[in-house]
Amino acid sequence: MATPDPVAYDDTVELGVSSETDEVMAGTAAVPRVQVFYSQLQYVVGYNGVESFADTIDDDRTERQFGYPLVAYVETFDDADPGTTDPEAGTTDPEANTAGSDPGTVGSEADTIGSGAALFSAPGPTSWTPADEARYVVDSEARTSAGAVAVPFADRNAATAFADEHGGEVVDWATVRARSFDVDTAATVRSMAPDRWTVADDRLAAAESDADRPVSVVVGDDEPTLSAAVDAAPPETTVVVPPGTYDGPIEVTDPITIVGTDAHVRGDGNGSVITVRAPDVAIAGLSLSGTGNLTRDADAVSDPPDADADGGEDADADGGEDADTDGGEDPAAWDTNVQLGYGHGDAGVRAIDAPGLFVDDVAIETDASGVLLREGSDAVIRNVRVDGPENWQDGFMGVIGMESTVTVTDSAFEGGRDGVYLHRADGSVVRNSTFTGNRYGAHLMYTGDALIADNTVRDAVYGGITVMTRPANNAIVGNDVRDSPAGIQASGTRTYVGYNTLADNGLGFSTSSRGSLYEHNVLAGNEEGARATTVVPSSRVVGNDFVGNDRHAGAGAGALRVWTDGDRGNYWEGADAGPHAPGDRAYRPTSPVDAALHHETAAVTMAESPAAALLDRLLGTVPGARSGSIIDTAPSPEPHVPERVASATDPNGPPVQGDWRTALADQERSTDDGGNSTTQ
Repeated sequence: MATPDPVAYDDTVELGVSSETDEVMAGTAAVPRVQVFYSQLQYVVGYNGVESFADTIDDDRTERQFGYPLVAYVETFDDADPGTTDPEAGTTDPEANTAGSDPGTVGSEADTIGSGAALFSAPGPTSWTPADEARYVVDSEARTSAGAVAVPFADRNAATAFADEHGGEVVDWATVRARSFDVDTAATVRSMAPDRWTVADDRLAAAESDADRPVSVVVGDDEPTLSAAVDAAPPETTVVVPPGTYDGPIEVTDPITIVGTDAHVRGDGNGSVITVRAPDVAIAGLSLSGTGNLTRDADAVSDPPDADADGGEDADADGGEDADTDGGEDPAAWDTNVQLGYGHGDAGVRAIDAPGLFVDDVAIETDASGVLLREGSDAVIRNVRVDGPENWQDGFMGVIGMESTVTVTDSAFEGGRDGVYLHRADGSVVRNSTFTGNRYGAHLMYTGDALIADNTVRDAVYGGITVMTRPANNAIVGNDVRDSPAGIQASGTRTYVGYNTLADNGLGFSTSSRGSLYEHNVLAGNEEGARATTVVPSSRVVGNDFVGNDRHAGAGAGALRVWTDGDRGNYWEGADAGPHAPGDRAYRPTSPVDAALHHETAAVTMAESPAAALLDRLLGTVPGARSGSIIDTAPSPEPHVPERVASATDPNGPPVQGDWRTALADQERSTDDGGNSTTQ
């Protein structure tokens, strides 16, 4: 058979690029790419980074799912004027990752992007060369957003010239394959999740300390109105608000604490009740009402700067995986559209360029948003309750964070559009909170390095936890989502989805995030437990418990998905039916026969029939027959967490949060002691 020629990279199915990397590479900076033709895959797979391909080529799942590589082509840079960017220039986008400036942000791409690294650049034309014929420069000063880079060249002399100028060593393909690359994975994100929880604790402690200020003004005793008291209070002091009802709106322009007891601040129905324009402001012990009903800047939404496309005002309203692909609108213009539109509505508390805000023990009734944060208004939100309209289309967000790192803890959101909406809010944490009757519970756009943990979502209109626009390194752990059309839908790369309880939903979770890890989740009583959605599988799904779902799992078009890691699989109710020993027979949740095993006892006879055995062999040898299929080659004979399964199937039971912090700490200790852990 003739060796296929390389294709245009845009025609490959691309793996492993986040929206943040897109931005950084928008100029002359580059990531060497690889395109691979596999023997049992109709698609050409594109890898961003030689390292990412080298890291997966020897994974046994790769051959099981794709077959062996017929040919791999690497992008070579002989005539591309290869070099490095100015280390002092940083990112090509002056607004990129402004929220990542919080020193508490851990493990973000901000650690390597635009932080003094000499990014590999190649403004000229490139070529495609078979990987085993190319020469590679390793250990040079050049970097990509992911770290060290192997730079390919077709000619050894060109590689030597690059190494002479930028350092490094010229090696062949066999040497590259044998090297160990420090490639970030979802397992890395898993290991950082407890640290992010600790960072949230530290932020909370710092906010409490900053809010503890001497009293300077008591409303009613020292000043007749709340507005006058706020204006009169010297910086770094406290305004005390006694029980009663007070008129708003209020504007805060100095770093002060406002603390009330049974105090109600009532707006006039226009604009925001409290507007904050100063750093380190604390607001505590108040109830707020009387917001306006402006949810966004209509002019910004309908006519974003430099946008040629009309674009709908809310491209994500249909619940699609990636809002930045909706309708063909330019993603940058759409992003600007959302930032300008969503960040300029009314709210109970509106903060503009106000870092260090602390909103504590505050109840908000709103026809728009509860707390609106923009322009670097990094904030801690604790014990806040936001009640929005019963019809989500009549209200807006409980908390909206635009280019602000937000920590939301121990709060409750009922009604309105999204409980928490985060946009370019890298490093944010949403934990220990409840969401009821929102469109989405937690909704992230262009937001990476976040922790969404130990939350409870009920009766969402579209979905419990939704992540769009291909961010990287998010951890979604310990959440309990029920009675919603979808539990968790997360796009992006390197997402860790673990220890969640997803029950009685339309869909438990989808594997929309590439290079991700889905483990230790309980999926019970859903119409469909999980769905494989990416055309080319690149994630691990292992150690989950599937119980009582109408369909345990489904898959869209694409290669065979192997939901096993070595000898460790998932628990599937019904998989142990039949004469074989539990766990000895592979389970295929997308097979009509296997899918019926937990519903129909007669399916056992069909599963053990010669025809079924013949079909199994066919699926193992004919690529076209495997499209849209999932196989678990080592199904668990019993649930991994039977106590969580029992609680999840109890309709009157309390929310179930897996003890992921203890489990991950134990796992880290085991790994440090030389034990094994599931890797991505």
